[in-house]
Amino acid sequence: MQGKIVSVDGFKAVGMTYFGDNNNGEIPKMWQIFNQKFMEISNISKPVLFYGICDSDMDEQGRFDYAAAVGVDSFENVPETMVTKTIPAGNYLVYTYEGDIKNIGEFYGKIFDTYLPQSGHEMDMRPQLEVYDDRYMKTGAFDIYIPVK
Repeated sequence: MQGKIVSVDGFKAVGMTYFGDNNNGEIPKMWQIFNQKFMEISNISKPVLFYGICDSDMDEQGRFDYAAAVGVDSFENVPETMVTKTIPAGNYLVYTYEGDIKNIGEFYGKIFDTYLPQSGHEMDMRPQLEVYDDRYMKTGAFDIYIPVK
């Protein structure tokens, strides 16, 4: 599968964060809570655009940092239980996922083991993004953005 290269302007985001291996479905549970609370966030840039932000490599135990977030115009009045994220500008290789969310790990495996190496691009050390727009609510499809140099 070939990804598409896109250039992303830097942006700010506010959301809830998780650190772990997601073995017990903690990320979907966090999304459920976030979906109930995101309207507490001020200055939302685009109300139907959400981000899953992974801004660390996996550690030896398979744990990583992940945030469920929404883009904002400023970091004013951030709710106490939420964190801020700044995503730098850069190029991304984008893949669209259209399967059952429980199989997302397999898709990521294909990206890193096959698609990215075959693309000729080198991964950059910026956050990886899952971009959820109105397609997700209609069909379950969303885009995975892999930062490349």
